[in-house]
Amino acid sequence: MSTNLRNAFEKTALTFISAVLFVGFFKLNGWIFSSFQYSEGISWVFLPAGFRVILVLTMGLPGAIGLTLGSWYIDNTSMTGTAWFFPFINGVVSGLTPWLVMKYLIRQGWLAPQLGQMTATRLLQMTLIFSAASAMSDQLVWWSLEKPDANILVDVWPMFVGNAVGALLMLYVMKFVIDRLYQRQKSTH
Repeated sequence: MSTNLRNAFEKTALTFISAVLFVGFFKLNGWIFSSFQYSEGISWVFLPAGFRVILVLTMGLPGAIGLTLGSWYIDNTSMTGTAWFFPFINGVVSGLTPWLVMKYLIRQGWLAPQLGQMTATRLLQMTLIFSAASAMSDQLVWWSLEKPDANILVDVWPMFVGNAVGALLMLYVMKFVIDRLYQRQKSTH
């Protein structure tokens, strides 16, 4: 198998794995935190926000495209009565916003190349930036496409909080696991 074909296959596989994992975490979040739902599409605890960051940090553009595909699936199955372009635009924004934020943070030198090398403070700062960007971009899409009951000035705050809490839970657990694995590997050598 040629290198180009193998790379294309790997990127395609990563994209679809990202989509399936994102949809799975979305459903898990709905099951665990259904009582924390602020309104349709907004939860006070949104674990998939952390998964967005993890997928983009670990997989790059294939992760972002997977997030887009997963968002399209979620929106098409959960948002009845909306035109096709709303789930399409919402998916693109949901998938590409974390990737664009990651690119910006890397260019600014604010993002460590590996999650295990990040300090707790830097992880918090990065999470707040990702959460704010995602909440604002989603709310702008919902407002500009006139999603019923969307109130950008009110809804952006619960979405930001839900994204931040969910992302912090996911990322700090991930960092804890990575740190423990690193310590275990270091002690065996």
